[in-house]
Amino acid sequence: MRSTGLGHRVVRVAALLGLLGTVAVAPARAWDVDGGARSLDLERFHESFSLGAYPYPRHSAKPLGTLGFDIWADVSGTPDFDSDAGPALDGDVPGGYLAIYRVGARKGLPFGIDLGASWGKVVDTDVDLLSGEVSWAILDGGVATPALGLRGTYSRSSGSDVYSLEQAGLEAEISKGFAVLTPYAGAGFVWSQGTFERTGPTGASAGSSTYDSTRAIVYGGVIVNLLVPKIAFEVEKGDTVQGAIRVSFGL
Repeated sequence: MRSTGLGHRVVRVAALLGLLGTVAVAPARAWDVDGGARSLDLERFHESFSLGAYPYPRHSAKPLGTLGFDIWADVSGTPDFDSDAGPALDGDVPGGYLAIYRVGARKGLPFGIDLGASWGKVVDTDVDLLSGEVSWAILDGGVATPALGLRGTYSRSSGSDVYSLEQAGLEAEISKGFAVLTPYAGAGFVWSQGTFERTGPTGASAGSSTYDSTRAIVYGGVIVNLLVPKIAFEVEKGDTVQGAIRVSFGL
């Protein structure tokens, strides 16, 4: 993986997110996974893609409450994906970025529990991502105290004939509201399993290969509370730095 300064990569992520915010429809497929690639290259792709595809929270630790709900759309981008994923790519990744947009909803329940679900699309591919999450607020937070919560996720991919992803995550998150701004941060672990349908030199099926990975993640962001809407800006770190913007509506 190429080594670049953190500040430089954050600026590049921000530029990508500004561009993607103007995209209304997904373009035709530009890349997929090469099932004939070497095992080491497939594993390298899995490690890079799985963290880029992880459904980071992009919301605070404060619970929605029993009457609360949240409907949202976001876009995320990971720079240098073409080089990080290596020669297992079949086709060109426009701009070298792994770009994903998602739509989803969350609903507040009693006892500080929130449930959420989302659908995502990997731009320039046929890959869809389905995710679910459950959050539990250990502390609701108040005027002088932060909110503290735990969050669990589960995701699966579909759409590719070569690669499928299944993953789960567990995080701890803290947040504190200040007028119209709510900064937040969190950390956790992501467990990912990638399965590849292999092809031989003639294109015939050569069976399947499965790769497992466990990675630590950290993230931080700020929510601008404009009532309608709320806008979250988040920077995320697994193996590489990526970023996201979310726009949400709700109570």
